[in-house]
Amino acid sequence: MTDEYANPNDLVFYVKYHIKPEFINEFQERLMNVVENMTQEDSFVSAFVHQYAESEGRFSMYERWTDSSKDAFMTYQMEGKAYRKEYEKRLPLISETPRKIHLLKPLAYWISANVKPSENDLIFYVNFHIKPDKVEDWKKAALQVLNKMAEEDTFVSTFLHQDAEDPSRFTIYERWNEPSMEAFEKNHLNAKEYRQVYENMLPNLMQSMRTFRILEPLGSWIGK
Repeated sequence: MTDEYANPNDLVFYVKYHIKPEFINEFQERLMNVVENMTQEDSFVSAFVHQYAESEGRFSMYERWTDSSKDAFMTYQMEGKAYRKEYEKRLPLISETPRKIHLLKPLAYWISANVKPSENDLIFYVNFHIKPDKVEDWKKAALQVLNKMAEEDTFVSTFLHQDAEDPSRFTIYERWNEPSMEAFEKNHLNAKEYRQVYENMLPNLMQSMRTFRILEPLGSWIGK
């Protein structure tokens, strides 16, 4: 692991966008311009921008900052930067639905020392809703799986979070150097004994079925 990408004290957001079809190109241009400016900020750590594999009008951004709180971020970044003003003014007009900003509490992360991120990576964003009395059991099981995942040859990175407002909800952002979901299932989900043990435990730990998105990477930025 390396603090070049993240540390446990970072302020972490996962932002979802749903853009009207006729404004997709405009949105991408505006968002990329904002991100390029973001990278010059002293408190910027990293950002990953994606498009949903199943819907070209849906996008997400995973971003990390060293600002002390969400309120500080809103004051100094969202409301205080001139390069954001036109973007913020335009965004509601080109969106199908309002942007959703999820505040996450970082718990742990794993970065491969050998496999670097690429535009062809297979990326998942996985959501878990755990039974309140099973949270610690799930965290223990998840950490065991993630530690083993990080040893796989095609593993790139994983970030584990707890929802800042609901401690029974967790997310995992994971990245693999695999060509397809089919290859990932063959090489990892269906081939590793440690995963089968974990999968057998999950139904007893979760309040509802886990959900996940396959994301297509559009760009990665690491701070200075």
